[in-house]
Amino acid sequence: MISRTMTPVVEPEESRMADKNREHIQKLREEANAIRKQEEARAKRGRVLTQVGIIVGAVVVLGAIVLLAVFGSTWFGKKIEITADGTVAVGRLDGSTVEQPIEVVDNSAIVVGAADAPVKIDYYFDYSCPHCVDYHEQTGAVYNDLVASGGAQVTYHAINIVAPYGAEAAAAIAATVANEPGAFFEVHDGLFGIPAETQTGWGPADYASALGQLGVTNQQALADTTNGEFSSWAASNTTAARAAGVNGTPTIFIDGEIQQTPPDAATLMGLVGTANTGE
Repeated sequence: MISRTMTPVVEPEESRMADKNREHIQKLREEANAIRKQEEARAKRGRVLTQVGIIVGAVVVLGAIVLLAVFGSTWFGKKIEITADGTVAVGRLDGSTVEQPIEVVDNSAIVVGAADAPVKIDYYFDYSCPHCVDYHEQTGAVYNDLVASGGAQVTYHAINIVAPYGAEAAAAIAATVANEPGAFFEVHDGLFGIPAETQTGWGPADYASALGQLGVTNQQALADTTNGEFSSWAASNTTAARAAGVNGTPTIFIDGEIQQTPPDAATLMGLVGTANTGE
């Protein structure tokens, strides 16, 4: 028997090189596809983020428009210029009344009393502050008497730090002074006399109605109150008050000096009496 040995087939060198080239090309294609997919995913994320950014921006702008539409008149007000020049009847403790000048200075402060009064008082209050309500009940008539007698000039600062309705009440007093300054004390006393639980649910129209009941007849005063023309007034006054060192209400300054506690009726009479006698 003749034994035969199988000789292995040897691939030509060119064939092996071709296979390697094919493998390399395939690998390059796979890598290119992977890179392309990564780029497509990155681009997709970028488009999504851009779209989200546009949507968020639109929502923010829309929200700002809505807020301005709803609260714009409260935040910025429709009218910030307030002027008054006239006289107002101020009651004395004996029941008589005396006409005294009334004006608005710096678009914020209501000044009542003779310019040459020996004592100058700055009175910061909030119509929504329960302490202010109590203080007004206890000393309001004394302040009036001091002004009526010529012993003091009082500058009234209506601010708002307690409840939102205090700003609406302040807007009502601003409309009154701007259009019918002679009704200041009737409205001032009247607003303090309306229960907090009643005012809490009030809007501008309710305050306009209250002004009519308190004796205001000037139609522009009623219209300004209804339309919220002075709705930003209290906020502006409050900013100025903070800058002056007012941190609560009621706060009283006498001749530029802040009082550590609001002076009671007897203390007020004593301070003004001392100033009037030159002691």
